Amino acid sequence: MSNKINIGVVGAGIYGHYHLNTYTTDNNVKKVVFCDTNEERLQATEKEYNIKGYSSVKEMLKNEELDAISIATPDPYHYEPMKDAILGGIKNIFVEKPLATTVEEGEELIKIAKENNVRVAVDFHKRWDPAYLAIKNDIANNKDKIVRGYMALDDIIDVPLKWFNWTEKSSPAWFLGVHCYDLIRFITESEVKRVYAVGNKQVLVNKGCNTYDSMQTILEMEDGSNWTVENSWILPNSFPKSNDGQLIIISEKGYYKNESYRGLNQYNQDKASVPNYLFMNFTENDASGFGVQPMKDFITAVINNTPFIADAFDGIQATRIAEAVHKSIITKEIISL
Repeated sequence: MSNKINIGVVGAGIYGHYHLNTYTTDNNVKKVVFCDTNEERLQATEKEYNIKGYSSVKEMLKNEELDAISIATPDPYHYEPMKDAILGGIKNIFVEKPLATTVEEGEELIKIAKENNVRVAVDFHKRWDPAYLAIKNDIANNKDKIVRGYMALDDIIDVPLKWFNWTEKSSPAWFLGVHCYDLIRFITESEVKRVYAVGNKQVLVNKGCNTYDSMQTILEMEDGSNWTVENSWILPNSFPKSNDGQLIIISEKGYYKNESYRGLNQYNQDKASVPNYLFMNFTENDASGFGVQPMKDFITAVINNTPFIADAFDGIQATRIAEAVHKSIITKEIISL
């Protein structure tokens, strides 16, 4: 493969624009095209980025010679475009988390990807967060053993109510929890043995949206550690960030605590804000931050034919956990994986 690639982005919504901003400023990318089923959004995105847009993955693949596809569609809509890309001859795929919202779909995607010699990377960008990397490395370097951990990731209520029109097809576990489950697997280098979860449906249901407000999960790991994971998307909109997160670990030799607050406050006449300047930064000629680094590393790995940091196996493992969380809430039973 040459030292520059052609890539197609699937979906031109919120995260699709993050993908487009990243790839159009990456010196390792020769050409960027995209597709979106919304005609108005398609035309607006074509004009904004001065690139060609298509109405479907199949149409895009018919008209373009692409080395990779980057899927930025909503949680429940990864299966179809990914399957079309695999069967359309694409050999490298980057997909937003979750890989799929059912284990059945995820396993089918992995099966046909393997049959067609397709490599898949999943965007679990918390693996690139320097704070979490520092914790993981310190535990490994000290040959420490984790006893228990706690992780929370929460969004403001505008996220499910106003940002999306597909909220009822997702949940805090699918949208937020998979990040936590993957990060726990990444830090512990261990798999989940058993899952027990409870959930609440009240606030969003009363606002006409049938999905969970909050989900709380206990994960029993194969390394002997136990983790509590809490996810919700009903924080008040007055919260100065669109989301909030915490990680706490007690180990045999240490204690680790990290919060998503990064130390920068901004105030105007309307609202205080806490910008996450480490996450994503876009300028006319550059994209930086740990939120875009998975995309940049994907491009580098495609060019050099090196392994992806988070791959299809990591994707299906997070999907297995999230599916078990939903099953446990419904059955009120401990679910073994």
